[in-house]
Order: sequence, then C-alpha cells, then structure tokens
Amino acid sequence: RPAAMAADRSRSPTTELAVAQTSAREKITRMACMGLHIFNPEWQNTHGGVPRGKQFSASFKDVTMKIYGTDEQLTFPVQTCTRVLDVKEALCSALMVDPFTLEFLEKRGCTVRKQRDTEEIARTVTVKGLVSFKPQPHKWPHPAGVIGAGYNGLKTLMIYAKSGNSDIVCFDRNAQVGGYCWITAANKTSKLQTEFGSFHVWWGQELVQENCGYPQGWSTWPHKAEILRHFQYAAEAYGILPHIRLNCNVAKLDILPDAAGSTDSMDSQYLLHVAPLDKQGEGEDLVKCSMVWSYPGSMTKNRIVDYPGEEEFGGEIRYGMGDDCPYDKLAKTNIAVLGNGAFAVENVRTCCEYGCDKVYIVTRRKNLAAPRLPCWFVHQAPVPVPGRLVLDMFKPMYDLCGFGDPWTFYAVTASTNRQHVQISQASRFGIGDVTFLAVAYGKCEYVEDTVKRVTRHTLHLNGGRKLEGVTIVLKSLGLLGDFAVDRLHRMKKMVGDFCGGDWRRVLAIDDTGMHFANITTFSTGIGSKGWIQMHKFLFDWPKEFFKMKAAGLMENLPTHEAEEKLDKPAYVKDVKMKQATGMITVSYNPKLAALNALDGDYKYRMYHTAHPTDAILAESIASWNQYQEDWKKLGSTHEYVPYPYTREMIDGWFGEYSKAVGFPVAPDLPAGLPPLQVPPEPSFGQVPLGAETDEAFAAIGHSIDSEHLQWWSMPARSSPHHAFRRKDQYTSEIDGLAVSPPALADSR
Repeated sequence: RPAAMAADRSRSPTTELAVAQTSAREKITRMACMGLHIFNPEWQNTHGGVPRGKQFSASFKDVTMKIYGTDEQLTFPVQTCTRVLDVKEALCSALMVDPFTLEFLEKRGCTVRKQRDTEEIARTVTVKGLVSFKPQPHKWPHPAGVIGAGYNGLKTLMIYAKSGNSDIVCFDRNAQVGGYCWITAANKTSKLQTEFGSFHVWWGQELVQENCGYPQGWSTWPHKAEILRHFQYAAEAYGILPHIRLNCNVAKLDILPDAAGSTDSMDSQYLLHVAPLDKQGEGEDLVKCSMVWSYPGSMTKNRIVDYPGEEEFGGEIRYGMGDDCPYDKLAKTNIAVLGNGAFAVENVRTCCEYGCDKVYIVTRRKNLAAPRLPCWFVHQAPVPVPGRLVLDMFKPMYDLCGFGDPWTFYAVTASTNRQHVQISQASRFGIGDVTFLAVAYGKCEYVEDTVKRVTRHTLHLNGGRKLEGVTIVLKSLGLLGDFAVDRLHRMKKMVGDFCGGDWRRVLAIDDTGMHFANITTFSTGIGSKGWIQMHKFLFDWPKEFFKMKAAGLMENLPTHEAEEKLDKPAYVKDVKMKQATGMITVSYNPKLAALNALDGDYKYRMYHTAHPTDAILAESIASWNQYQEDWKKLGSTHEYVPYPYTREMIDGWFGEYSKAVGFPVAPDLPAGLPPLQVPPEPSFGQVPLGAETDEAFAAIGHSIDSEHLQWWSMPARSSPHHAFRRKDQYTSEIDGLAVSPPALADSR
C-alpha cells in the first residue's frame, strides 16, 4: 500500500517543471527539424511589462494531418500561433512539391472549408496535392540514357536498380559488359593495381545486397579475366542486363525542343540514333531520353610518337596496351619502356614476369609510384589521409630500393617543417611492389631523359646517353581522347560535368593526373559512386538543381574548351577541374554531401573484412618473395631483399593517422560493431539522428534567434505570404552582434 500511495500522489512542482521543459525541448527540436519557424514569447509587444497590441500564443498543440484520398496521416507538434503558410512551406521544402498545388482542408461540423495561408493551422487538417509524406522523385517522360557499359555505366544502372527506378537504357559498342578499358585496352597480363576492395563495381553501402556484399572470395589483385567476370556477375546479380544493348553505337544525338522551341526547358528531350554493329544492313533505332549519362572513357587512343631511325632498330617497337606487346620475345632481353604512368609500371611488371634481363623506364621526369601497403592504408581509411603521411609511408620502400626521397620528387610541394604537403603530377600513381624490387635487383632502371633517335638495338637520348643492347621498345606515352565525343554532343566546352552547359547531359571519364593534400583513394571506383548519386539526386529532384542554378552555380563552375593543338577534346578534363567541380557543386546544396555520409564507415569496415591487416601484409610479403624465387630460378645471384614493411610499422601508421584526424582508428576491425545500415528515406516530421543532442539544440536556439526571428518579423509588404508586419523599425543587426528582440505588431 505505501507504494500505491506514492504512485497516487501528484508529482512535485520541480518534477513537473522538468517534465514540461523536456517536452517543450522535444517539440521545439521536432518543429525545427521539420522546417517550421518557432515563435519566442519574449518577442511579444509590451509596455512597462504590460502586454500591448496583438499577442500570439506560443503554447504547443498537436496537429494531425491526413493526405486526401489515402489512409496516410501524420501527427506533429506546432505552436498555437503557427500559420498554415509555415506548414505549407515546410512541406514543400521537405517533399519538393509546388506550394500552389497544396490545399489545407478543415472540417467544422458538417462542412469542410479551405484554410487560408494566414490562419493558424487547425488541429486536424486534410491536405490535397500530396501523394505521400515521403519525398517522391520527379517522373520524367522518357528513360535515362547511358552511353557506355563499362565501370561507370554499370554502376549507374545498379544505383538506379537499387533505388527502384527501372526507367533506364544503356548502349555499348562491345559484345560484353566491362568497357573499352578492360575489354580492349588492357593486356592479357593486366592486373588491378589497387586492391579489389576499392574497385568492385558494387562499392558502397547503398549497393550492398545478397551475393554482393563485402567482396570476399575474389583475388586481392585480380587479372583481366577475373575483372571482366566480376562485371558480368554484378550485371546479373542486379538484374540490369535487360536494360543494356550491346554491339551498338550511338551515332548521333539530337536535342528536341519543347513546344515553345526551347531546348533548356524540362520538356525538351534527347533523340539518340542507335546503329547496330553486329547486324549489317539494319537501320538505326531512334530512342528518346530525358537525360543522358556519357561514359566515353579516356583510354581510347595511344599517343603516337615516332622517333627518327625506327626503321633501323632491328627489333620490336610496340605500344604497351591492347596486347600489342610481343610476349614471346620478352625473355632474356633488354627492354625500354617509354613513359612513366600506370601503364608503363604495368609493362615493367609484365617484362619481369616473362623473364627479361633488364628493363629501362625512360621518362622526362620521374613520377611518384606507390607501394602496395600505403595504397591499402589509404583505401581503408575512414577519412582522407594527409599527404605527409602518405609520403612517410612511401619512404621505407623508396629507401630500401634506392628509389630516391619521395619528399624531393617534382610532384611534391611541402612546407619547411613538412607538416603540410601538396602532391600534383600529370599521371596517376603506378601501384605495385615489383617495380621497386626490380630496381633493387638491378633488373629495372629509371632513366630521366627523352629519346632523340634510334639506331640498331640502341636508343640515343637527348642527354647524350645511349641505351645499347635493347631489342624491344614498348611505348606508354599516354592516351588521347576522341573528338568524336565532342561532335556527338555538339559542344565546344564542358561546364563542370555538363556537356555544353546542359545539366541533363553529364559526362565522366578517368580524369588525368593526381592532385591532393589529403587523399581518399588511388582508385576511380570510390569517387564514381558519389558522382553518380549526386547527379541522380538532381535528376530525381530537379527543383534542387534550379535552386542551385538560381544561386549562381553555372557561372561558378570551371570550364574546359577543346585544345586541338594538344589533341585534347573538351571532354578530357584533368583531375584539378574534376575536384573543383565537385567541391563547388556540393557547396551549393548540403543535401549532396549527405549522400556520402556512410562512405567512411563503409570503407573501414569493408576493407578490414575483405582485406584484413595481417592478411594483406602476408599476401604482399608472399608475392615479394615469390618474385625473388622466380628470378633466382632464372639465374639471378642477387642477395635476398627483405620486405620493408612490418606489422609494427603498420600499427605505427594507425597511431600517426589517429593523431592527425583527431579520433582513434584501430589497425584491426573492432569486434561487436553493430551492422552498418542505410537509413530509410526520411519522412516529413522525422527527427534525424543526432538532432536531440545538447549541441544540436544550441544550434536550434541560435537559429531561432536569427532566421526564425527574421521570418516572424518580416514586413508584410515584402511578401504577400507573411502573416505579420512590424510595428517598429527593426534596428538590430542579426549578423553575430547583440540582438534586441523586436516587437511584433498587429496581424494583417
């Protein structure tokens, strides 16, 4: 009975006050998250402490809103003074609908009346003009068109499929999926230089599904055949093959204007002329699309350079891609690889694996190359790795093999204390350990010079040196774009990612070069997911794009025009332009940054599942030792070279990285982590995670004292939608200075 008596007693005034304060805080938080403007009763008109003029009730009430013609309803808190207009604007902002299509209906007795914008919102309302309290993407009249079924094309189709949008069609010239780079340009000996975890086409938590989860069971550095098999596997697993037309070419693209003759409106369309390549004599198909994703690739044409005397060489002069390499002649020969990009480094590996005696890398400037373990570290890191740490990770391998001090390479610009660094070079890092090992063994030599002329089995360099006894030359002098892509889009320039400045024709390639102070990836796959999600978001919610455009986005995006003297079409941009485009675009809409919120957590979890620390170290050491065993079988007498990285060294990297980023990152995946879940599509009225913290509530308070105050005190004459007008001139500045709350005058 004492317990029952205690339960019967009323709560103390202190407890009641605490409960009331907590309840008010929860309601304020939810209103703010919904986009409603909170009224502070301290702003009321008073004179000598006595209320004066129109007073507004700041007490709370619950509103139940129903969607006309459905069973869907939502209950949320408002203040008594909250106006219909405020709720209507919040709905439009959250659900991206037209405010002029919404009507709020209130039932009074046996009658139903339409509420005016200036009225206080009723406790129970029915809204006409909504389909759901969840945002509904724009429905375009025609499918999305994708040109290219390589890495980016497949990922685009997969992201559409996962979102439930099947209104998409893809075209590719090849007879299988995978794209030109891996089907044609890659050699039969080509291997993925980065780990499979950074490249698999279903990269990203949003794409994880049964049989396409964290990529276990695949080779860490797979060969060409396995890469192509993984593309086909993903296309089947995500059910996108019916949306892909192979053996065809998009020969022409017409822009069809709307009824008013405009090609810039939402009603304009694109007409693709699709010609079959496997059925001679058949005519073109005409396919209408509402937007076009173009993935022409950048590895399509070798840079052709002929040297005087090539006809006298008496050996093989080939290009280092597309299986042009004379594999059967590599053994026991001296080879010169011209160039220093990723393909050049791959050719060095191929030559070593086929038993060459010596391979020279002839390059105008020596580029930075990446050992395997620093590459792995970058790809598992949840936030970008500072460039100074990357260079320090390179150093043990560089020192062991006499490769030079990475801090002194031309690509590096550093502060005097080496705490800040910028790395910028014209080609991507060649990644792998074998090149360094070959340098240590004397099987590979970097020669910083250029070829002047060629005589029999000899390269004469501009610096005066002669490379004698060379019987094979592999040219890896870079790759060029195709001006046919510019002609297809009838464009003279790229504006950011947009062909000719048309936001519904986006284009992406593997942009050339490296440029970073902090780095997220050495691979293209990680960035592709975010890029595709960003543009799909704008296609799904075109009003978001038009808000960005009105704010000046298009004028501030970088541009690139064709450089014909350099054989560089408009669409071939460098990595600096790509990075600037991404940062500028995201700066115009914070919703775009939120699309990648899970990436850091996903990177770390996925990598330490697919490529755990001890496993990647053991596999790297095994590969390193295997090369030495193979070379000894071929007659090498060089002493054993120990692998330069140890587990203790890697643990030290994690310690330095944790200090640099400000939070601990363990070298092994902690046990008991809850599953990483993609949050459901937010509904109107849903409070996001983290919004109920003290820090978040303080930010809401600042917003109430600034933006909300401005909204409530806006002069009526400045907008026909506002319910109030100011009695006195608002004399305070709301820019961080002290604010004297203005009084609010009578309602209109």
